[in-house]
Amino acid sequence: KQWYQRRVAITAGIVVLVVLVLEIIVVILAIVKKQAFIDATEEAAGTLFKTYKDQFVDDNQSVELTDTEILAVNSAQFIFQCCGLTEGPSYWKTESQTDVPPGCCSDWNGEKIPDSKLESCVETKMYQTGCTEKVKDLADQFGVTTLIIVASVMAFEILCLIAACCSKKNDHIA
Repeated sequence: KQWYQRRVAITAGIVVLVVLVLEIIVVILAIVKKQAFIDATEEAAGTLFKTYKDQFVDDNQSVELTDTEILAVNSAQFIFQCCGLTEGPSYWKTESQTDVPPGCCSDWNGEKIPDSKLESCVETKMYQTGCTEKVKDLADQFGVTTLIIVASVMAFEILCLIAACCSKKNDHIA
């Protein structure tokens, strides 16, 4: 019976150690790949926002967005509380300076998008930060929070491993 208990304890220790190593690998990959993720996201968003701007602000009829892409641009701005890819509302550079995609307005209900895909928005209700800056800030905040949580879990696992080893050592001596 004692042999069986020791074997179970060793197996559990090995499993915790493997999980700990995998967590370390994930943290390292997250740190190393963070910039690649940011770059890929910026490139995709840049293409989408530029196409929206080309079609609805610059009236370029050679480009065309689907309803889903139009909703994506507006939803992203509304969810992240930003306007335009960079530079806030001035990114859209419309003649009136108050015509922006509806997602730039804090009072947009997420449902109706006008046929022009732009609507007049009072400056006090217009989000002033560009989406690139806003998403970078959120990613930095999320990254720090995630790192703290993962580090805490890893520290707890190490303490549990140490406690288990000390407990087994004391059982063996007694």
